Amino acid sequence: MYKVLIAEDDTALRFIYSKMKTWSDCGFTISAEATNGKQALEILENKSFDLIFTDIRMPFVDGIEMLKKLHDTGNTTPVVFASSHDEFEYARQGLVLGAFDYLLKPVQREELEKVLKRVADHIEEMNEKNKVSPVVARILADIGVDPDKNKFTAQVVAYFSAQYHKMFTVDDVADEQGYSKDYFSKLFKQNFGITFHEFHSKVKIAYAVELLRTGNYKAYEISDMLGYSSVDYFTKVFKEITGTTPSKYK
Repeated sequence: MYKVLIAEDDTALRFIYSKMKTWSDCGFTISAEATNGKQALEILENKSFDLIFTDIRMPFVDGIEMLKKLHDTGNTTPVVFASSHDEFEYARQGLVLGAFDYLLKPVQREELEKVLKRVADHIEEMNEKNKVSPVVARILADIGVDPDKNKFTAQVVAYFSAQYHKMFTVDDVADEQGYSKDYFSKLFKQNFGITFHEFHSKVKIAYAVELLRTGNYKAYEISDMLGYSSVDYFTKVFKEITGTTPSKYK
């Protein structure tokens, strides 16, 4: 079952949502409830969810501000807003900021079902993209990072898993994820415990090891494939990470 965080300051509405069978019928379960955006953000610091279903106008931190803070921290959990007719402008702002969708209050079973099915399809699509390659998985195990730690981590791991055998830079990944290079690098260090450059080098050398094991490539060929400026520099990095040279390893 996909986990849902409900953020709603109206106690009666939270009760109504909790009694709607539509959630379970569509493969979702309400795992936590918050009475405002501030409390929701505090819950999200320690737990991850597959969907955030939130009111727009709430005390302390409203739905729009909460969405902004989620984006700033790299959390891309789908957010669905529930709003009344006179809050349409707020809902529109939410969509501009990347909200998945919005529903008008009172939330109707049929409309909720349609949105939940779309969210489920989106989650399945992302899960398919986020499969971790064995090369990247080994590095994650070495540095003790869970690929599902949060949405930012999952997206970065997915990128590396799909592109590790190609040449790319921090600018490429940051642009793909929608961040500036500096902010992306900061988030990367916070989530992985090492810099992007260090992680990238470990992944490239792990791939180099795979290529050496085949016996089909020479060191200079692998160096060129991985985009190193020279075979000498490739050998230096290889030895720093593995403790031996490519030729001795082979």
